[in-house]
Amino acid sequence: MAEALATHALTKRYRGKTALDGLTISLEEGHIYGLIGGDGAGKTTLLRILAGLSEPTSGSFSLLGGETPAALCRARKRVGFLVDRPTAVEYFSIRKNLEMQARLLGGVDREKQKALRRKLELTERKVGRRRYDDCALWERQRYGVAAALLGDPELLVLDEPMNGLDPEGIRAAWELLEERNRTGGVTVLITSPQPEEVRGLATDYLFLGAGRLLAQMTAAELEERLETEGAEAFAALLSPAAVREGGERA
Repeated sequence: MAEALATHALTKRYRGKTALDGLTISLEEGHIYGLIGGDGAGKTTLLRILAGLSEPTSGSFSLLGGETPAALCRARKRVGFLVDRPTAVEYFSIRKNLEMQARLLGGVDREKQKALRRKLELTERKVGRRRYDDCALWERQRYGVAAALLGDPELLVLDEPMNGLDPEGIRAAWELLEERNRTGGVTVLITSPQPEEVRGLATDYLFLGAGRLLAQMTAAELEERLETEGAEAFAALLSPAAVREGGERA
């Protein structure tokens, strides 16, 4: 199966700190990956590099088969990103922001825009014509998921999208991600500080610590480990000892 995303010895250093330490990972097309790690693990640094918001110190990476600067630029047009926080004009409404994003993508059918707003409860009846900066955090997060999905991407890269979402928003986002993965074969990479947040959604897991891959396993392998070790398995995968030892590849 083809790779949707791959990194080779990817390293990022700044201000005397190593945020990514020779990270090598490979994500196959059509899977939903949970990238799990606490603060300082390197999750957002990795996503910022993938999105072109930061340059690696060394190493290489590819997106949808593109690795050269020109190929990466083309590939990013086929990727839906939500990194750090949603991109929006603060004095625009959510609807106007989505319309602007649609134009930047070269035009997205208005019915598709309406369907996304409806599924994520971002209709004008729900949020009215309020400015984006007057919206609640959960509304902004729903908008961020909608904007990432807008252009029918082949790959979705989402930075802690569940953070700040209300339970209904999480349910709606999960349903959309599962639908796009099931019907369109969309590959999804979701970062989270805890595996429980994406349990039941992710088909595969990568555990990150101190900028290094500590473990990678399928959802079935993780469930088997949980049956054997109990809830302590989560803590062990992200423990300081695992980081010191350089991790494992399960």
